Amino acid sequence: MAHEEPEPMPEDVLDWLGDEDSIAREIDEEQLQDEAANAWLAAEEAYVPLDDGHGYLAVGGTDAGSVVSALPAGSSPIGKTTAPAISSRDDALMGDRPVYLVHRGGRYADLLPMVMGDLHHKKGRSLTVGTVAGLPSAKPGKIASFFDQASVAALRIADPQCYRLDEKVLRLPPNPIGKRALEYAPYLSSAEETDWLRGVLDAQRAVGANLLLTSGRALNPDDPQNSLDSTFQEADQALALTERGERVALNLTIPARWLAVGPLRNRLLDEILEQDQFDVLYVRIQWAQTKAFTPTEDADLLMGIRRLANLCQDEGRSLLLPQTGLTGWFALAHGATGYGIGVSGSDQCFAEYAFRRGRPGQQQAQRYFEKQMLHTIDSSSHDVLRTVPGYLDCDCSYCPSLLETQPWSHPLAALHHIFSMGALTARVQEDSTRGGRHAAVRRIVSAARRWLNGLPPLGSGDAPRHLAVWDQAL
Repeated sequence: MAHEEPEPMPEDVLDWLGDEDSIAREIDEEQLQDEAANAWLAAEEAYVPLDDGHGYLAVGGTDAGSVVSALPAGSSPIGKTTAPAISSRDDALMGDRPVYLVHRGGRYADLLPMVMGDLHHKKGRSLTVGTVAGLPSAKPGKIASFFDQASVAALRIADPQCYRLDEKVLRLPPNPIGKRALEYAPYLSSAEETDWLRGVLDAQRAVGANLLLTSGRALNPDDPQNSLDSTFQEADQALALTERGERVALNLTIPARWLAVGPLRNRLLDEILEQDQFDVLYVRIQWAQTKAFTPTEDADLLMGIRRLANLCQDEGRSLLLPQTGLTGWFALAHGATGYGIGVSGSDQCFAEYAFRRGRPGQQQAQRYFEKQMLHTIDSSSHDVLRTVPGYLDCDCSYCPSLLETQPWSHPLAALHHIFSMGALTARVQEDSTRGGRHAAVRRIVSAARRWLNGLPPLGSGDAPRHLAVWDQAL
């Protein structure tokens, strides 16, 4: 029986491995950006000086998110505020402030530097902004241009996504390496060649990454020791290929069993402990997910993430958790240095692929991230919550336009989500003087649970069930 190709899933919007061209085809009703969002790009250029006097941060117009050494002719700084100086790569990885990695997906990529600049301007003293772009998902020139504009990012990571080669270990969609992925990342076709690792590193260098990654091939839980040995041997080879001034992170891709099952978790953590030549870890975790934008409720997996983060914190290593969204934010309580988030469901969870047949004519869900309840809900439920006593309206720059725009602006909702999660990340740092980040996260989660008591019934899937599991884990 022939394998059925998955149809677009506008409700879930998981986009596991889609490149930017295929995503554009599936969401043609938005044309990637809508009129309300384009108004932000058309705004006048605006600049604020950096604290150290070395340049200006663009906070308005098409250059928003970039840093310029001098103001364009005829421009002058706005207001009397300044923006924090841009952290160096190495200062960012020290972990004094949580690292907030914004993933460049196929949607709204032109808008992301703008919200990153907005975050750095308003919250940059309490968080460090970074960014991740998947090499097989876009042309190298587009990624390089994105990194140039997003110069507010202290970390620029070009993820090689070599886990696409591991269909027998991970649950990936059919044909995870398509024609365009091979065009954008030709190293995916030469994994057996002797100079393959050099090609993986060179592809990252070519687009301007300042933190290199090892290949990130998936660790096989069914053959644990051989898989670990092979991965770390290859990582050592990659480390030997780095040049002066470069820094490389140990890139691991693991099915959830590695952290959720005790014996496997202990073996993995013991191996990481032995590999002290790597002081930065970049760990992608694949777990099952039934609904997009929903954090994991798996208590065993959360315990594994906690143990991994604790180990890295105790050993003075930086742990970055890409594609984890709210789950990654929660890991800040246990010692993670930073986490990654993006616009689509796949940027917030590296979910196990499951075939779902889309319904003809199904519209994309109108989602709104509620910072007060740490959950993404339907816009109709948001309208209900706004009438509840004690509800706090969002103060981001995008909500006034979002909540007045008809039809619903998906791009502005995405920018609100990215900014609001960044604000939550900064809040963890701002409140960490009383008991550290663990206590800060615990207080935020406890406040969300208290506020939820007595709320009117919400739509299906809008109840944040993960909060009870988080409360126990804290």
